[in-house]
Amino acid sequence: MPERNVNFPFVAVSGMEAAKKALMCSIVNPRIRTVLIRGTRGTAKTVLSRAAYDISGKDIVNIPVNVSEEQLFGGLDVDVAINEGRIAISKGLLSLKDRILYVDDIGHMDQGMAISLLDSVREGIVRLEREGVSAEYGCDLKLIATMDPEEADISSHLLDRFDLCAYSVTENDDRRTILESNVEYFDDPRGFVDSLRDDTGKVRDNIERSKEILPLVTISEELMELCVDLCAHIGAQGFRGDISMVETSMTLAALDGRDRVTKDDVENAAKLCLIHRRDYSAPPPPQPPEEPPQDDDDPEEEPDKPEKDDEEDDDGKDDADRPEMHEDFSDMLQDLMFEIGEEFRVIDYLKGQPKAIRRSSSRKGRREMAISNDMSGRYVRATIPQGRIRDVAFDATIRAAAPYQRIREDNGLAFRIRTQDVRTKVRERRSGCTILFLVDASGSLGVRKRMSAVKGAVMSMLKDSYVRRDRIGLMMFRRDSAELVLPPTRSVEYSFKLLEDLPTGGRTPLSQALAKVSDYMGSYARSHKGERCHVVLITDGHANVPLSNGVNATEEARRLASDIHVPDLGWVVIDASARYSIMDEAERLAAELGAVYLRLESLDADRLAENVRSVIR
Repeated sequence: MPERNVNFPFVAVSGMEAAKKALMCSIVNPRIRTVLIRGTRGTAKTVLSRAAYDISGKDIVNIPVNVSEEQLFGGLDVDVAINEGRIAISKGLLSLKDRILYVDDIGHMDQGMAISLLDSVREGIVRLEREGVSAEYGCDLKLIATMDPEEADISSHLLDRFDLCAYSVTENDDRRTILESNVEYFDDPRGFVDSLRDDTGKVRDNIERSKEILPLVTISEELMELCVDLCAHIGAQGFRGDISMVETSMTLAALDGRDRVTKDDVENAAKLCLIHRRDYSAPPPPQPPEEPPQDDDDPEEEPDKPEKDDEEDDDGKDDADRPEMHEDFSDMLQDLMFEIGEEFRVIDYLKGQPKAIRRSSSRKGRREMAISNDMSGRYVRATIPQGRIRDVAFDATIRAAAPYQRIREDNGLAFRIRTQDVRTKVRERRSGCTILFLVDASGSLGVRKRMSAVKGAVMSMLKDSYVRRDRIGLMMFRRDSAELVLPPTRSVEYSFKLLEDLPTGGRTPLSQALAKVSDYMGSYARSHKGERCHVVLITDGHANVPLSNGVNATEEARRLASDIHVPDLGWVVIDASARYSIMDEAERLAAELGAVYLRLESLDADRLAENVRSVIR
């Protein structure tokens, strides 16, 4: 076994160049204080974070995810309160000087506490307001956090507070090197570290030299404007992204021994500063005009006819304004079986839904936090009891009673507690939710095999929900009705087969689908109180089968959507139309439902790097 005080060397960690660069930037630049390393389990996130001691010389202080607010920020000094009868502050871990804090699996930490922690580290000040104590003290620390997005992801509000974010990726070519290094390290930890002492010393020397160069580094107005454009391009909210981009670009230049920032520095900084700040709900920027599409089935068609261009732009949508074309198309279209398109890593498409933590009796999951109705879960805070006292918070009770000990009769007791002092525990645990996928399987999505892309997106979301232990249901609508093909269940393997065999064709009964899903989820929500329920509607927003004769089906669907009010039901509308428009029917429908609106393409969490590179070029 390796010696306890011998960490795996920083320079011996294979791959993970982006994460290494992020840690080095944080050590060099005092204004870069928070770093997040994201990656799947077993990719050496913790090993690399602890190895930061080698290149910084600063002690690494581990912060457990179940740390209490008193331990972290400070609070009432109980000893002073009992012995002297006065209120005094007891500082927490953030009062340590010149250290690096490390939080493993920050996705499991209480979000409110994590935000306060990050704000204190970034601002350099801890502001304490609790239990009659009002104080503030300095916080001269850096913070490194790690997380596995598949285990527990975090909100965009928390992500934005990290100056830098890097992904731990291990290539297959690195696996042999990793195995050899680990064998050497476990056989002789001290000897392994000594063998790399020169390489470690070079990194330390570079960091010290970079600290001296950094105050001399300048950035041109053109490159600063590029930083601003990149942040606007990805829809970054606020100015933390802009500031981090400039600071990181200058730090990368200093690490390279230069006193001027280049475009390569900005590009590399974008990879560390912008990926976690992308706003996936924002519309994509306008693209340059493309060549008019050519129809292979009609090579003699003249491309300058506007009527034909309009039809192509509509991608064959079932528009009520073109009944003759639709009828001819429906007559020819058979029930088609499209293959499942490319799968991808899914963003948190429910992030726009309300996040207020509520009481829940639902089974455990990994989607979000809920207040436990029983005595299971993590103790996060104390509260004044309402009704029957079941789970006493002894620490909070003692703190509440401590200031009054000198004025209370002892009655032979060492410590006197009154009824008004008693506090009970509030416990939280992760819970799943119910997601019903409502999929448009009509002929409009069959055109140009758009349904293949839809199936790929649904399959990706199903797998994401499976990992998060959600209940998943599937309802499809086409022709003249909507059908529940899979009631909400946690056994989702069957849904994969159903999706693969899902037929496409016919007209679009959007109104019938909205009416049926509203009734079904209303009943479901009443029988599963406290459980979050969501409907993910995948459609292009067009309809041509009305509930009432003689009305416009699309307008009827929008009116019906505005009248739907199911308590505790959230909506997500995913626009499956092939082209982006400023205000199309799916977006209008989402506005009536009060839903989160997303484009089908924006579900892919790995598209940002390509977009950033295209802007820089």
